[in-house]
Amino acid sequence: MKESSLVSILIPNFNKANYLRFTLDSVIGQTYSNWECIIVDDFSTDDSWKILEEYSGRDQRFKIYRRPKNRKQGGNAARNFAFEKSVGEYIQWLDSDDLIHPEKLEIQLNDLKGKSSKIISLSNWRGFSGNIVPSNNINKDLRWSDYSNRGDEFLLNLWEREQFVPPHAYLMHRGVLEVSGLWDEDLIQNQDGEFMTRVLLKSDEIIFNQGITAFYRLPDLSHLSKQISKKSWDDWLYSLNLCDRWMLDYNNTKRAKKILCLNYERLIKLIILDYPEIAQKAINRILILNPFVRFSFFKPQVIWLGSWLGISNFLTLRKLLKAQRT
Repeated sequence: MKESSLVSILIPNFNKANYLRFTLDSVIGQTYSNWECIIVDDFSTDDSWKILEEYSGRDQRFKIYRRPKNRKQGGNAARNFAFEKSVGEYIQWLDSDDLIHPEKLEIQLNDLKGKSSKIISLSNWRGFSGNIVPSNNINKDLRWSDYSNRGDEFLLNLWEREQFVPPHAYLMHRGVLEVSGLWDEDLIQNQDGEFMTRVLLKSDEIIFNQGITAFYRLPDLSHLSKQISKKSWDDWLYSLNLCDRWMLDYNNTKRAKKILCLNYERLIKLIILDYPEIAQKAINRILILNPFVRFSFFKPQVIWLGSWLGISNFLTLRKLLKAQRT
């Protein structure tokens, strides 16, 4: 891979001063040197901007911006603005608390050498937490050994096994993004999943690299607690609706519909007691995808009564019956 191929590393940031230096140092440490790193700060209230000024002052490859006030708040708008400012042939997404291995760009650019703009490289990845910086040794396992290299089938493999891939494990040509579209700025949950669904479906092939070159900081409890509001769960459901729409445009098989139902089932398990009205919407969608579905967590008579009465009314009735027995 010739060094003339510029890579744009795009980072949104909001109040990640505690981790930001680790992330930027992992960028500086790349063995492939022809990169630009564009960071868009969403008006952080901590020391993030001071850190960004320090790094951009030391290395002109860092280009820092504040989110324009006429753009929506949030990471997706920041990512899109960073992309608009970028000029690289290849795109490396990266969050401001995650890390990349020093050889990540070099290894994955080599994967893409001479390939079309719609082929994507995917490296192995590992989660970590706290202030522990993962080892720089390239460890290998066989995570991708039985996954399809076709975008739609790869997504179905992931969803069937309830697996997740952080976006910074990928390296992609900007050409595939011009076809797939950028981040949905209206989504507040499952943004990564919805975005990568579109990108992978527009790709021609995935090239797997078993080396662990992406490190994903696991969310803490305070972050997870923000995902339990009604609006958040409603947004999760909306993102699943989008993903199944995109998938069925490419793969409208019984197998695809069955796996899409699993995504909704997992959501229902999490919310049915607290937000039965959202669970009802998910059940309705499942019954459209597969009218003969057998839910793994409901007895058949429960589904029949729930469909007839509505899940909210059914749960109320169940509570009343339990109260009468005690």
